[in-house]
Amino acid sequence: MTRVMVFVDGENLTTRYEAMLKAGRVSKLPDPLYPMNGRVVAHSPGQFAWSPDSARELPVGTVLTRLYYYTTLQGAHEAVDNLSSHIATHGASPLIDGQIWTHAATVRLVPRVFKKESRGTKTKSVDINLCVDVMELVSNNALDLVYLITGDVDYRPLIDAVMRTGKRVYVASLSSGRSTRLLDIPDKFIDLDPVYFQPVDRE
Repeated sequence: MTRVMVFVDGENLTTRYEAMLKAGRVSKLPDPLYPMNGRVVAHSPGQFAWSPDSARELPVGTVLTRLYYYTTLQGAHEAVDNLSSHIATHGASPLIDGQIWTHAATVRLVPRVFKKESRGTKTKSVDINLCVDVMELVSNNALDLVYLITGDVDYRPLIDAVMRTGKRVYVASLSSGRSTRLLDIPDKFIDLDPVYFQPVDRE
């Protein structure tokens, strides 16, 4: 049994998803014949993006125990609470060989939303809190595999530190703004473009 926890840099994911939409990519649509393959992407502009198929290519026997979604929001505390409540209505089931493992229940997202003072500012709230949470859970032996969703190379020290403990690390991200330095560091890298977008027409 492989205990997996997913840690989502939601700020990075939302920014990159919206950049790809702006560049002309078309969001993933459900397959009418196989509705569980390619489910609709949840999107609140400037705040939230998530596909329930984001936790994919996991080992057979995976137990997905937690999904943490980290982001920031400018506004009143009520707005932060509302976004947290919205995020908590979403979740995922582990995908193994492209299929949802039939014995795996859907795990809801645990929101970690931090208030920031102005819309244009970049804070370190997401990075710091995500790293602290990961290392605390690793030190408590609460997981076997860290599944990190981000395209930010600033997480490289975290990835290295987790791997030195003997735990496995998977990294998944969209292609927009992705650092190529992330590709060869983790035990496995997963491209999320096919999860969030329709295939590019090459003709």
